[in-house]
Amino acid sequence: MIPAGFLKAWAGTALFLLAVDALWLGVVAKGFYARQLGDLMLDQPRLGIAAIFYVMYSGVAVLLASTPAFRSGSLQDALMLGAILGFAAYGTYDITNMATLKNWPITMSIVDMAWGTLLTAAASAVGFWLLRWV
Repeated sequence: MIPAGFLKAWAGTALFLLAVDALWLGVVAKGFYARQLGDLMLDQPRLGIAAIFYVMYSGVAVLLASTPAFRSGSLQDALMLGAILGFAAYGTYDITNMATLKNWPITMSIVDMAWGTLLTAAASAVGFWLLRWV
């Protein structure tokens, strides 16, 4: 059985990821991604598919970064483990695209991997705080 605290941390982390990433992708870096991806980018994102990603990814972040950090009592562990997870996950996506797609922009990959590392570290810290709070 999954503890209620984990479910609350998972939900809160998912909301955090969604809100911050929507701000990043929809406002802050929207022009950058549009310039980098050109015709590859949809006019409107597929929100249902995006929701699947946020639910899945936030659960993994809480499980692999926030929970071990909660057990150690260390916010620094949450940040470090989250950064490692983000770098690995976003790196897998971006490096695979560089290896398999024509004209995939390296600048896009570097920025996206940095963003994924930072975002996942922050989300893992949120999960850590939520686990402590509930």
